[in-house]
Amino acid sequence: MLNRAYAEPRERHEPVEPEPPRRPEETTRQPRAPLGRRGLLWVILAAAVVLVIALVAHSFDEYLRRTLETKINQRLHGYTVSLGHAHVSPLGLSLTLRDAVIRQNANPDPPVADIPRLKASVEWKEVLSGHLVADAVFDRPRVHIDLPQLQQEARDPVKLKDRGWQQAFESIYPLKFNQIQVREGDLVYIDTDPTKPLHVSRWNATASNIRNIHSRERVYPSTIQTDGVVFDTGRAFVNGNADFLAEPYPGVHVLYKVEDVPLSRLRPVVQRANLTVSGGALSSQGEVEYGPKHREARIADVTVRGLHLDYTHTTATAPAEKERGKAVVRAAKNPEPTMQVEIERLRVVDGNLGLITPAKDRRLRVYLGHANLDVTNVSSGFRQGPAKATLTSNFNGGGSVHGAAAFRNPAQGPDFNLKVAVEGASLPSINELLRAYGKLDVAKGTFSVYSEVTVHNGRIDGYVKPLFKDVQVYDPQQDQDKPPLKKLYEKVVGGVAHLLENHPREQVATVADISGPISQPHTSTWDVIVNLVSNAFVKAILPGFEREYNALRGKKTG
Repeated sequence: MLNRAYAEPRERHEPVEPEPPRRPEETTRQPRAPLGRRGLLWVILAAAVVLVIALVAHSFDEYLRRTLETKINQRLHGYTVSLGHAHVSPLGLSLTLRDAVIRQNANPDPPVADIPRLKASVEWKEVLSGHLVADAVFDRPRVHIDLPQLQQEARDPVKLKDRGWQQAFESIYPLKFNQIQVREGDLVYIDTDPTKPLHVSRWNATASNIRNIHSRERVYPSTIQTDGVVFDTGRAFVNGNADFLAEPYPGVHVLYKVEDVPLSRLRPVVQRANLTVSGGALSSQGEVEYGPKHREARIADVTVRGLHLDYTHTTATAPAEKERGKAVVRAAKNPEPTMQVEIERLRVVDGNLGLITPAKDRRLRVYLGHANLDVTNVSSGFRQGPAKATLTSNFNGGGSVHGAAAFRNPAQGPDFNLKVAVEGASLPSINELLRAYGKLDVAKGTFSVYSEVTVHNGRIDGYVKPLFKDVQVYDPQQDQDKPPLKKLYEKVVGGVAHLLENHPREQVATVADISGPISQPHTSTWDVIVNLVSNAFVKAILPGFEREYNALRGKKTG
């Protein structure tokens, strides 16, 4: 028997749209009560408290900024610092300075330095060891120095160490700084050409244990690391140690390495020494120690690739060359130089080394192309013995050059031996020289030059022996536009060269003695070499043409 309740039919209803399911929070959320007068009062009070705190904090930050700015400037001499903002964080006990600008009073524009952000705080890891010290982080600082600023610094009687930099830095925070970091800095120096700055970018540096808290028994207890991009394409790395508390000045002992530093940026600086640089990349590595008790640089290697260097020697530059020579002699005689320097090896690879010198009414350039120069055992005062050099290259783009030299202590004046052989060089390549002195052109021919020179005790002893081969002075096609008398002169000179030929070898030879005292005892070794090169052309090569021509003309008229 069926249950009655199930057997009765259900009451019919119209279809009803089902309601969407409620979210859990909707099922428990209570209707929001209207905000009463008391609640509104609490909201207004909370907002007022926040506003008051913000105003107090802003006022304190401005007070702190003015106070720190005043304290810093009271300690500086010749410079002024302005601060854009200062803020103290109570939680981390840190101080943040923003938009700090340092200006030299005599040359305020551009600023010496811009520091977007400097943060100083407690070095918490040292607190655990019982030392209460601070650290500082400089973010993206930019240091800018130019020639007028350096000149002003040199004129000012106040020394750099007495400017108050250390005292000003320490005045911004109550604790002594034990670690300093620089992140993504820029260093710029502008000499005479604003378009060619000396620029170190992406500069990062860290100095730790500045207060010598640890490793006090070490001569240099602090560690330092720094690296950066030099002149846009080069790299530099320095790692080592320091003693920042040494007296009378800090000491450092570091290993360094530089790679592919472009030398063309140095052009405004080196031109003061009559040098012109238009190419080359420098790489080097070594060790430097500079402190109150010891100063020495031990350079393992210096390599310059693709260097294009000219030295200009003129009458106008002679006085400056003489003064540099005297300075070199004084430095050589100094028994205690400021810095001892040793260079194990210095190389110029595939260089172009030129000499620009006056020749009557024009300036001439002779050069060594694809030059490979290797210099070893260079040391201050030649305390490691003579420095030695070897050279291979071409001459003015042709032939070959081989040279060797030994340089001794120039305390008593230039002191060196030099051997040079130029073989198979092109005579037309020195037509500028021949036009200046011999009033003629060479259409064809080669020359070789052999020379040995000793400079010692204020005296030069040596010779220059040139050999000429296949000389052709007159070329109808080359000389078709020249005056008739000029053509005749070159024909006669060409004939003289032919008469003087050593027929089996088809060579013309002369020997020039270049012995005698050095006219200026204080001349530097480099200037003596330059003068030797100049005199070799004037006294050896050119007389091979003109002297014999005059002798032949004298016989005809006699």
